[in-house]
Amino acid sequence: MRLSNRSFPHPVVGNGDDVPGAEFQATFESEQDKSNFYIKVKIQCSSKTLLQAIKKGKACYTMHVECSNTLYRSAFDFTEDSYRATIPTTAIHDTVEVNAFVRAKAVMPEYTVDGSHEDYAGAVFSISPSDILAVADAYTFDADHSLDPLRKVGALMVVEESGKAGDHSMEADFDADKIRILLCEQDFTAYGEMKAVPHLTNHLTTTLVLPVLIEAIHQLDDDSEGGTEHKWAKVLRRRIDTLSVSSATTALEKAQQLLGLPIRRALASAQTYSAASPA
Repeated sequence: MRLSNRSFPHPVVGNGDDVPGAEFQATFESEQDKSNFYIKVKIQCSSKTLLQAIKKGKACYTMHVECSNTLYRSAFDFTEDSYRATIPTTAIHDTVEVNAFVRAKAVMPEYTVDGSHEDYAGAVFSISPSDILAVADAYTFDADHSLDPLRKVGALMVVEESGKAGDHSMEADFDADKIRILLCEQDFTAYGEMKAVPHLTNHLTTTLVLPVLIEAIHQLDDDSEGGTEHKWAKVLRRRIDTLSVSSATTALEKAQQLLGLPIRRALASAQTYSAASPA
């Protein structure tokens, strides 16, 4: 449901240069627990025309949430500049698209917008209920049902025995839908034994997943055009976009945030295990 840069029969704030004298922006955040996903939106609107219409009950802000994978679609109306929608985890999965806009709630027979483009000078428009009056850039996120950072990022990777003869160091293959972490026969056998031990999980994250994830992020940075991307790259790019990081944040910092600070968790796990072990 892409709304920006469409052709509307009336000036729409935030749509190209329809109304250069006003702005409409939306900032989104998404989080989850075991039962629900929570989508938060913060609106910035400088159009006096729209703010007055919302105050009088003639218009409202709307957040539209759509998941093509589950066919979920719902709209949430609100009048304050911030709102949080609650969506059951069973309702959405994989890619979710969120749009924020202003829609009319009443007939406005002689509608004009302060600050609209000079091409609209002197023009008056008839607005009907549900007509769109402002749009913001769309937001997408990955509705992953796992709360474990390792499982969330690990879903992009698979650990396999390389099939190469002899002893060799860990390798990574990025030319598939999932990143393939390739281990020699000896290391793959040891990995199979370690992953069955609960307190070693964090160490596996640090040893295997973290360095490969850093390399994957470097590959995304090198391919800023987003050309021929495999599924892992598209999903990883969306997950990085949800992080509160600056453009100067390093691949190492991004990878640690995505994995929920794995080194800290590995150290804490080791300390707990050491304290619980008999002297």
